[in-house]
Amino acid sequence: MSIDQGWVSDAQYRCIRAGLRVLSAWTRPSRDPDAALGRALRYEPDGGQVVVGLATVARLLAMELAAATGRTEQEVLTRTGATVERLQYTSANPGAE
Repeated sequence: MSIDQGWVSDAQYRCIRAGLRVLSAWTRPSRDPDAALGRALRYEPDGGQVVVGLATVARLLAMELAAATGRTEQEVLTRTGATVERLQYTSANPGAE
């Protein structure tokens, strides 16, 4: 890759952009999140690009959060995992068993 190409290849950049489009559509406050996510995923022509893009965006966000909090990426991801478990199994969650 030449220096003129940027920090990632064109293919990686397309993946990241696809991930960002899906994430942006999902988080728009004026829409039902589940419906917005479904529409965004259907709109994207390459599901593989979306997966790679979302993973890359998640990694970039973990890097940013780690830098902002003085933690490591792994600590950020471990805490995120714990939050997912807590939210899944809390009694306040209507979907909890």
